[in-house]
Amino acid sequence: MTNIHKLWEYRELVNVNGMMLTAELISRLQNSLTQLQVENHFSSMQYWGQIYAIDSDYHIAVGIYNDAVHDRKYFYTHDFMFWGLLPKAKKKYKQLSLITTYPFRGDPSLKIKVLDEELEDGNPDKCKEMKEENRLAATIGNISEEAEICARGQLIKQPDGTIVINPNYYGLDSLEAKQQKNYYHIRIAQHRWNTNLLTRQDYSYSMDFLDSIDQDIPSGCWNLSMEQNGAIAYLKSLYWPGMSYFHKVRSPDAGFLYVGNGRKNLDVPFLL
Repeated sequence: MTNIHKLWEYRELVNVNGMMLTAELISRLQNSLTQLQVENHFSSMQYWGQIYAIDSDYHIAVGIYNDAVHDRKYFYTHDFMFWGLLPKAKKKYKQLSLITTYPFRGDPSLKIKVLDEELEDGNPDKCKEMKEENRLAATIGNISEEAEICARGQLIKQPDGTIVINPNYYGLDSLEAKQQKNYYHIRIAQHRWNTNLLTRQDYSYSMDFLDSIDQDIPSGCWNLSMEQNGAIAYLKSLYWPGMSYFHKVRSPDAGFLYVGNGRKNLDVPFLL
């Protein structure tokens, strides 16, 4: 998730699955998403990434109102003219999208049949149907929950409980950037509220309210590398190939981008 007004600055930092941010793509994104932001009164507009499809790829954006975790709206487009609002991801579709093997078509209204190989042939749940738009929302919901991340301090919790993008964020230092405990999931915390309190000596109520990725199972499902002589930290999710997070050390420059086919690598636990 990369702020649309900083795409030019981040151009050199982003290279996911060989996809570079081209001048044409940045111009089209900035023009159309600035308009979308104004029309919907979002406090922040972010480019989330691209999902490959046979006929026409989906480009995804996120609009944020007041709360950066609870107040998010996801949009998709093919042509950068019309942005469709994605429906809320339902639990049943989230599960179905994980076992759907064929690629996205690029047609949101397309109805697809999903076979659950684990069920008996006579089982009424053996074959389910879902629209591609629901599959897209579910896929993005799964990726967001498991692989949308930020560096410690990028999001802060205000005294009234609202979570906001930190306007005074100055980045991690070289030592902090090398430690996975300093990167957090952008989602409602799933671990016990005192997990960070018990594991961090420098615990801060306003910064350490999210789940850190070093708690993810299995250990090693994130790949952290320091590049350009330690100036930039890159984190890649093994579960979701195509999800890449970057952070320029000692600077507010950070963000993530997903570029891929929307398929989860379910073999990760057996590979590590």
